[in-house]
Amino acid sequence: MPALAQHITEGDSSVAPEQPVFFDTQMLFKGDGTSIDTQRFERPGYITPGRYLLDLRVSGQWRGLVEMELRESDDPQGSQPCYDRELLQQLGIDLQKADAALGEGSHPLQGTERFCGELGSYIRGVTSKVDMAQQQLELSVPQYFLVPDALTTYIDPANWDPGINAARLNYSSNLFSSQSRGQRRTNGYAGLNMGLNAGALRLRHSGALTWSPENGSDYQRGYIYGQTDLTDWRSQLLVGESVTESDLFDSVSFRGVKLFSDDRMLPMSQRHFAPVVRGTANTNAKVSIYQRDYLVYETTVAPGPFEIADLQAASFGGDLQVTVSEADGQRRSFTVPFATMVRQLRPGQSRYSLTAGQVTHAAGRGLHQYVLQGTLQRGLDSRFTGYVGSSLTGSYMSGLIGAALNTELGGFGLDLTQASTRVPQHASQQGSSLRLSYSKHLHDSGTQFSLLAYRYSTSGYLGLSDAIALEDRVRHGGSYQSFARVRNRLDANINQRLGEGGGSFFLTGSSLNYWNRSGRAQSYTLGYSDQLWGSSYSLSAQRLRGSSGLSSGRDNRENTLYSFSLSIPLGAQSRRATQLNAYINHDQQTGAHYSTGLSGSVGERGDLSYGLSVAHDAQPGDTSGNANLSYYLPQVSLSSSYSQGRDYRSQSLGASGGMLLHSGGLTLSQTLSETAALVHAPHAEGAGVGYSGGRVDRAGYAVLPSLTPYQLNTVDLDPSGIDDDVEVQVSSRNVAPRAGAVVRLSYPTRRARALLIDSRQVDGQPLPFAALALDAQSAEELGAVGQGSRLVLRSEKDQGQIRVEWGREPGEQCLIDYVLPPRKAAPDAGHVLLDLPCRALPQSDAPSHPESSS
Repeated sequence: MPALAQHITEGDSSVAPEQPVFFDTQMLFKGDGTSIDTQRFERPGYITPGRYLLDLRVSGQWRGLVEMELRESDDPQGSQPCYDRELLQQLGIDLQKADAALGEGSHPLQGTERFCGELGSYIRGVTSKVDMAQQQLELSVPQYFLVPDALTTYIDPANWDPGINAARLNYSSNLFSSQSRGQRRTNGYAGLNMGLNAGALRLRHSGALTWSPENGSDYQRGYIYGQTDLTDWRSQLLVGESVTESDLFDSVSFRGVKLFSDDRMLPMSQRHFAPVVRGTANTNAKVSIYQRDYLVYETTVAPGPFEIADLQAASFGGDLQVTVSEADGQRRSFTVPFATMVRQLRPGQSRYSLTAGQVTHAAGRGLHQYVLQGTLQRGLDSRFTGYVGSSLTGSYMSGLIGAALNTELGGFGLDLTQASTRVPQHASQQGSSLRLSYSKHLHDSGTQFSLLAYRYSTSGYLGLSDAIALEDRVRHGGSYQSFARVRNRLDANINQRLGEGGGSFFLTGSSLNYWNRSGRAQSYTLGYSDQLWGSSYSLSAQRLRGSSGLSSGRDNRENTLYSFSLSIPLGAQSRRATQLNAYINHDQQTGAHYSTGLSGSVGERGDLSYGLSVAHDAQPGDTSGNANLSYYLPQVSLSSSYSQGRDYRSQSLGASGGMLLHSGGLTLSQTLSETAALVHAPHAEGAGVGYSGGRVDRAGYAVLPSLTPYQLNTVDLDPSGIDDDVEVQVSSRNVAPRAGAVVRLSYPTRRARALLIDSRQVDGQPLPFAALALDAQSAEELGAVGQGSRLVLRSEKDQGQIRVEWGREPGEQCLIDYVLPPRKAAPDAGHVLLDLPCRALPQSDAPSHPESSS
């Protein structure tokens, strides 16, 4: 008995999924002995020639999204892609090696010619496959024919996506109210980061809006600038208000032009270091963070240790001044040093920055001083990096020369700065400053990052920011002699894991003394954290000494804070298990503080978080209660807190998130990072987007708030939450966005209801198995006839006609008229079951496309 279907093989009896098959038509008949045409099923993966938007992958690495032409061929898939030399170069293929390997003779790709066919006939060993289900073209290329960068995740600049035109807004708001000792204080804060993307230009503006009943509202403008890529230079051009680079000189605010290299455009990019702000709070406290007198961040934290690690402003450099305002009115401040770590560059690589403009205050007022600053760093060999720089104003001049050395013991940096300052009505000041830096990343020992930096300055030395501040002070009648000039400064930032599975030790702080001021200003924190029997604990000591915002008092008294925290999970060991928290803090000025409470999260994703605690202050003998609640939504993060003690009470409400205005409307999201994606999936409401927890809204849009610029990003769409009648045709997209871009990622969908139609011919005979089902108007293929004369198909229309074909003659076709029930009345099974007759096809409706059944 002949087999129903046989695989065609060439010298191999094994069955391969992609091998062509043919059907034995003697096993398939309609009842009258006529065979059924099954040719369309005999070419697996058949692709109709045409133009398609495909993801291109080379040896497993994504290389871009390109519209490809597929021309008809004898290939089993029915068509072959077309290539030109420019496209192959973008894919990272070394065409010089390919031409050389082909030898003399006619090459299929010359100049602007295109080649449609098997690429392996041009580049030996290359294979290709078009996967229309994933809408991608996969090329397997021998490593010999790939340029070195193509072996990494580096994406050719020609495939960097500049994104769409869009307006964006990030907001972080907090309303804090407290009543203490008969006084009521209320203030509000809203940090705003606005932007407009227009072509290759990115406009940005930031500001902080503060409000209180006593002082009303006040808007502090942070910066406003326009920025664009200079791809050929691997650089950024910025025009407007920003800050100078802090790698080698003090960072100052300016209004002007800045041209600087962007290492992220290089194949092996290095990210900027940003410090983590750690501290402790006794109540639901307000934490305010300033950088160069800008309020860059403000939030409310729960009682106990806190950690803030997402400061975008920190990438500019400059020490952070942190103020903790307790619910009972107590305030304390400390400094988190932000010194640049020692950097080595690869041999032949350069990094530069050039700034020209007018110096500005934090509030944006001009100081009538102009600054010109330039820096250049160059990797001379695998161990040695040299750097130079200069800063100039109308009354200040400095030059710097230094080097960084990469050794087995770590990275060392040594530089010398010579400066000359003309102070109005005073003699010129000249001096020098010597800085020694050390950093090391110890993988084996668990050191995540460490930095030690020591600077010694002579009495006549002034840095750029100090020189500008001194001149401004003298011009406004301030004292020249009382201006503090730093003599020694030591910075440390260390995070060390102790042993395999051991705890983590951290140290951060700075120590300064001055030429014309007695005493020393210190601010440092030492801590250790570990886990024991499923519980976690941490100990820390914070030392504050000196004025200038480094201590909580108005004088120079010292203050040391000791803290211990313990967290014990209750019940099952899981990330969302309820935690029993205990916290002890001892302050030399305010005494001991004790707190205990519960915290945890609710929901499958832990979107709702809560905390309850009771605290006791030993010195006043006061007991207080604290509660906080936060809720994470795809469109916004909400938070609230409440504290009450014997003679005080405080409440706070907070909200943060982002907004994206685009051609399709306004889409809300979580806080947007520098680079983001707008996902468009029509009819896919409820689908999950990437890792962010975002969901597609009713309009078919969602926002993925964070992408890595200039690198490969893969964004998946999770269709588990969409309606049963929506089919996601592509569930994954790849993109390499430019910095600051809002890229649009489209996921084609088809809203079609699944139909099962039991039908028979006019004479009552069953419909032939494998007969084709087409839309009678558009001739679009909807499905086929399965076993038992049942049609299995999907239709986007709620009513229409289906033409069933099993031959070319009118007698071998019939029509089914259908009307679907309302969607809400459809059965829960996910499909609609109908029993409809198939009537004869009128002569006037005979098909004019005989190839449809072949």
